[in-house]
Amino acid sequence: MGQQGYTQGDLGWSELNTTDAAGALSFYSALVGWESKGEPMPGYHVFGNSTEMLGGISDAHSGEGEKKAPQWMPYITVDDLDATLAKVEGLGGAVIMPAMAIPNDGGRIAIIKDPQGVATGLAQYTKKD
Repeated sequence: MGQQGYTQGDLGWSELNTTDAAGALSFYSALVGWESKGEPMPGYHVFGNSTEMLGGISDAHSGEGEKKAPQWMPYITVDDLDATLAKVEGLGGAVIMPAMAIPNDGGRIAIIKDPQGVATGLAQYTKKD
């Protein structure tokens, strides 16, 4: 993740859930030059450029093998995830996935819906010196 992605309000990490993760990675690599940065979990491909990781691509499955429609999920960086989540309902939104840890002490994420029903992620990253 680049330095820009760590500031309150930045769009940071992005994830693509699709029906063909490997094919999507190949497409975007050829289109904009993204590189594979590994597969930390089966079916989850991390992509980036020469200096940083930018996001992940995974197969669109939910519960019991049901496929979801392909979609991008941006994560907005926040300084205090708990305080931000506490504001969501009062502003007309909803928390649809409560806070959970990012592996390898990367911080925490949650998913919300805004008042129009659009889902987006929130991320509070562990500050590394």
